[in-house]
Amino acid sequence: GTPASASTPIVATSGAGASSGMILIGCSTGGVEALTQVLRAFPADCPPTFIVQHTSVGFGASLVRLLDKQIAPRLVLAQDDMTIARGMVCLGAGMTRHLTLSPSRKSVTSLVDEPPVSGHRPSIDRLFHSAVPWASSVTAVIMTGMGKDGAAGLLALRRAGATTFGQDEASSIVYGMPRVAHDMGAVERQLPLP
Repeated sequence: GTPASASTPIVATSGAGASSGMILIGCSTGGVEALTQVLRAFPADCPPTFIVQHTSVGFGASLVRLLDKQIAPRLVLAQDDMTIARGMVCLGAGMTRHLTLSPSRKSVTSLVDEPPVSGHRPSIDRLFHSAVPWASSVTAVIMTGMGKDGAAGLLALRRAGATTFGQDEASSIVYGMPRVAHDMGAVERQLPLP
């Protein structure tokens, strides 16, 4: 695709189309820095946002404390059966269960106790696959990280009608997950982190 400037709007944050949208983000190695940069640009009334960041077990709460001080929306650590509304960012990190979306209720979390996917729990693929029923209102992003977690889920979302983005190689700390997603056709548009 064509390069976008830092001011290119990626997701509607107000107006009719924005009220029903959701944002999904997956990242791993280098993701904390990338998330900090991206989430600082989010307005206080951002669409409901769900993130899986690969981290060590137990690190999720400290990551919420670190990021929440720097961003306008409210950041919460994922719990089961949470409704994520506008202005909220739900983080799945450092947990022993997968963060997924409820198959019957939009913007509601479901924590699932299943084996790791691509070596990870929570897994980006599990989050992305769970959002397929809501694909027409989803914008999904795969960012820096090793391996392939998230690529298959991003492809399923794109095929179901979601808007999909991948972080470009130049701005990725590790261009693993975004590369796999791009190579398999899951990324609609590749963009630099800004």
